[in-house]
Amino acid sequence: MPVYSHSQLSTYEQCPLKYKLRYRDRIKREVTGIEAFLGSRVHETLRKCYDDAMHGMVNTPMDLLACYNELWEKNWHDEIVITREDMTREDYRALGRAMLGTYHQRYAPFNSDATISTEMKLTFSLTGDDNYRLIGFIDRLSRTRDGIHQIHDYKTSSYLPGQEEIDNDRQLGLYHIGIKERWPDIKKINLIWHYLAFDKELVSHRSDEDISRLVHNTIDLIDEIKAASDFPPRESALCAWCEYSDLCPLRKHLSTAAV
Repeated sequence: MPVYSHSQLSTYEQCPLKYKLRYRDRIKREVTGIEAFLGSRVHETLRKCYDDAMHGMVNTPMDLLACYNELWEKNWHDEIVITREDMTREDYRALGRAMLGTYHQRYAPFNSDATISTEMKLTFSLTGDDNYRLIGFIDRLSRTRDGIHQIHDYKTSSYLPGQEEIDNDRQLGLYHIGIKERWPDIKKINLIWHYLAFDKELVSHRSDEDISRLVHNTIDLIDEIKAASDFPPRESALCAWCEYSDLCPLRKHLSTAAV
C-alpha cells in the first residue's frame, strides 16, 4: 500500500499535474530553488546544535556559523535557481547567518527543554491498518520539565502566518497523531513553529475534536488522490518555482521562450 507524506498531499492540492509528474511518473529534476537550499542548510545546522547539546556540548555563535558555512560550500551546485532578481547567492547566505545568530541569542544554552530526537522519522496510520499510512520527519521532538512534549518545526520563509493559519496546519497536526500512536501515554503535546526570519515562535494545540476532523479530512484527500485519473495543471504564484514548466501546458511557452 502507498505511504503518503504531507509534502505529497500539499503538492496535489497545489497542482495535480505536478503531483502526477513527481510522484506517479517519478520524473526527477536536479533543480533546487535557493530558498529550499537555504532552508536545508539552516535545518542541518540546528540539528547539529541540538545533537551536540544532547551530549553536553553548547555551540557558540561562531560554532553555528562555521557549521553553516561549511555546509553551504559543501552542498552548493550550479543547478540551484535564484528566481528573485533583487537577491544574490550571498544575500541568501547572509540571511541564513542572521537567522542562526538571532536563534542562538534567544535559545542558548539550549537547555530550556530536553531534546528527545532531531530529524525524527515517523510512520503511522490514520486508521490502525495499512490503508492510510503516512510518513514524516520532525525537526525536533522535546520534553519540558513538567512533562509536556513539543514538536518543533523550523521555518526560513519570509512569510509569517497568523494564529488561525497555524491552528489549521495539517503537517504538525499529523505529527501529533504519529507521536500519540508511538507513545499513547503522552498527555499533552505542543506544536511549535520557529519562524527564524522574524525571531518569532508560534504555538498551537490540537483537541480530540481537532484530531478527529484532521483524520477525516486527510482520509478524504487520500481517497481523492487514489481515485484520480485526471491531473490538470493549477496555475498559481508558486509556478515560478516549479521544475516542470516545460511539461506544463499552461507554462510550456515560457520555458520555450527562455531557451
